[in-house]
Amino acid sequence: MKKSIIVLLLLIGTVVIAQESASFTITVTVNYVDFTLRNAADSAPYGTWGIGNLAAGSEAEMTVGTAGDHIFVDNQSNIALSFKAYSTSAAPTACGFGTATAWAPATTAGTDEYKLEMGKGAVSALPTAYATMDGGDEAGADLVYSTTAGEDFHLYAKLTAPTAVSDGCGHSITVYVLATP
Repeated sequence: MKKSIIVLLLLIGTVVIAQESASFTITVTVNYVDFTLRNAADSAPYGTWGIGNLAAGSEAEMTVGTAGDHIFVDNQSNIALSFKAYSTSAAPTACGFGTATAWAPATTAGTDEYKLEMGKGAVSALPTAYATMDGGDEAGADLVYSTTAGEDFHLYAKLTAPTAVSDGCGHSITVYVLATP
């Protein structure tokens, strides 16, 4: 009987400790920046805007329509972006016409300086406003257009040739388009 009382007292004195828990969930989406430059019809990557010969101080502007020479910006980003641009133009290989000289972007065309403007339009409509792209490096990139997440758009450029040049060589202008959150 003594053993049963001790066992009974042990059972009564035993406290069952239950484990309790709570939880929470973390949800996160990483900012994803992805865009491509495509031809106006969105059927192939964009390559070159071949202007050809242009008189000093003259202006060339990209054309409208799906057969136009403007750029379709295919934006697959999941965040709003600011699209900026800058351009560079190294001295060409000497061609026998003057002294081969680099051109520079500027707010107005001048001697060995070109004016590049860019803006958002529609497949069948030129931009209502253009922004001057006078930056010559990433730090000097100028705002072209701000988009919402996934917003595609048509990008147009206007180029005013230098008013005077040091050479009669063909020049290549490289335009860099940047997307920043």
